[in-house]
Amino acid sequence: MPEADRKTLVEIAQQLGRYSIDAFEFLHEGLDFTVRKLHGPPSNLVENVFRWLRQNDVDLDDLESLLEDEQLPDTVTEAIEQVGGVDAFREKANRHIAGPDLCWGLRDLALEKWGAMAPAVLGAWGIRRTRDFGRLVFALVENDLLQKQPEDRLEDFDNVFDFERAFRGSFTIKLVGKDE
Repeated sequence: MPEADRKTLVEIAQQLGRYSIDAFEFLHEGLDFTVRKLHGPPSNLVENVFRWLRQNDVDLDDLESLLEDEQLPDTVTEAIEQVGGVDAFREKANRHIAGPDLCWGLRDLALEKWGAMAPAVLGAWGIRRTRDFGRLVFALVENDLLQKQPEDRLEDFDNVFDFERAFRGSFTIKLVGKDE
């Protein structure tokens, strides 16, 4: 989809009409949180190659042919060779997370940010079950703001956990007094 035709998060939230813009911003933060939790921080080599791809409007799928035709800058070629070639680069670059993993990551982030208030905050934004996370994700996919794997489905987000149980008792409150 051409950049000019892309909807903003506000437009997507208005189109859906059931989720606050804050829900989409939380999802974005939660995606990064969960990817880092599951995959660790991205390597500098991978980040540098992706930066070059973005700056030059080059698709990842074209990397192999550009490498074979010696049409890449030396720094990009060296980075790809350092990680073990194009296939190894693709593997290191794949930071995909499955729907259930994302749901649990979003839960963990919500608890970290808001503790016992997490379900109330999410509920105020229209998020009351894990399928709501999926609806947010797929709204972004449909508007070319996120990518999905061929096997990814909205149903992957169904009943990952029960909100009431998942948030109950999952936090601690530390009281700090004079005696400590």
